[in-house]
Amino acid sequence: MVLLGDAVWSLTHYSGIGASSPVAGADLLGTTLQRNPGFAARALREREQKLRPFIGAVQTTAHQDLVIFVPQTRRDRTTRIVTLNLLRNPVAKRVMMGVIARQFREKSMDVAGA
Repeated sequence: MVLLGDAVWSLTHYSGIGASSPVAGADLLGTTLQRNPGFAARALREREQKLRPFIGAVQTTAHQDLVIFVPQTRRDRTTRIVTLNLLRNPVAKRVMMGVIARQFREKSMDVAGA
């Protein structure tokens, strides 16, 4: 039995890739099975080794960003308000987008491609 997507990785609603992770996982599984004909166990290990760091990074980012979507404390609410206000300023927005660009690169990585 092979579990794909959210069944395996348990992504939160705040990860930003809940719909695409099952597709990426299936694509990677197909790629690894094709690279390892007749060796399903090896293909599954390869898939696991490639996908785990990607999903781990996404889960960590989602946990860190949770306070922006669902502020829990007064400090979280203040952070959210300040962030949203900064994003209204074109210069501050450009700086902030540069800071968070790495997260977007991680999420847009082609896990099956390499």
